[in-house]
Amino acid sequence: MTIRDRKRLETRSPLIAAHTLITQRYQSYAQAIASGALAGLQQDTQALLLSAPLRECYTGSTKALEALKKDIKDVQPVRLLKYCPMCGTTLPKTFDHYMPAVMFPELAVHPLNLVPCCSTCNSTKGDNWLSSSGDRQYLHAYTDELPDLQFVTVSLHQIPALRGVGATYSLQQPIGVLNAQWQLIESHFNRLKLIARYDELGNDEIAEILSDCRAHIDAGGPDAREFLAGRATDRRMIYGRNHWIAVLMKAMAHHQDFDDWVNAA
Repeated sequence: MTIRDRKRLETRSPLIAAHTLITQRYQSYAQAIASGALAGLQQDTQALLLSAPLRECYTGSTKALEALKKDIKDVQPVRLLKYCPMCGTTLPKTFDHYMPAVMFPELAVHPLNLVPCCSTCNSTKGDNWLSSSGDRQYLHAYTDELPDLQFVTVSLHQIPALRGVGATYSLQQPIGVLNAQWQLIESHFNRLKLIARYDELGNDEIAEILSDCRAHIDAGGPDAREFLAGRATDRRMIYGRNHWIAVLMKAMAHHQDFDDWVNAA
């Protein structure tokens, strides 16, 4: 209501009149989240007729809207928003409407429908949130709990021509993860091309990791493996065990040639 009440009369008046409808739609959204049935949430004809004023609450910048965006970011765990929660690779400088505003305009400023993300993920997802069979294609950062099992893996290999180390990522379905959940995870990764993005960024990240380990040793620090393993644990605790950098750090710390890589850095 705070955002609505900061709008011009021509926008505010129809929304005040539709207050009961919007409240009911908020309740329907909450129920769909609670029951794990987001894909089954149906569009509302009356809400669609109010699309313009409803979406104006988001597209028209107000102090109340900026305060909402700030509150959304502030309630995230410390350090989590260093990376876009959809890809884990870049800064989240935009917000994605998980339920597309063009289809669900009544959720245009619902805090659980605004997910901080990067522009690449936002534009890639767009309004195409369901598959042709009616299944969700993207993970919801607030409502989908990922299994605490390893499903992002990486293999390390020498690159003789560059006198360096390369990384190749892959997805592997863990035992115990149901097919329906895995289908959503796999779809999210495939549609956002995350494995290709990790592969592209991997070599530069390896160079930075080895440089940090070299600096640690040069400053008189103890064993580099222990140092990197600790950093991997820290990353895993903040971003999850499947964050691509946490996976990379752990693999490097346990690789038999790690000491040689550090010495050559």
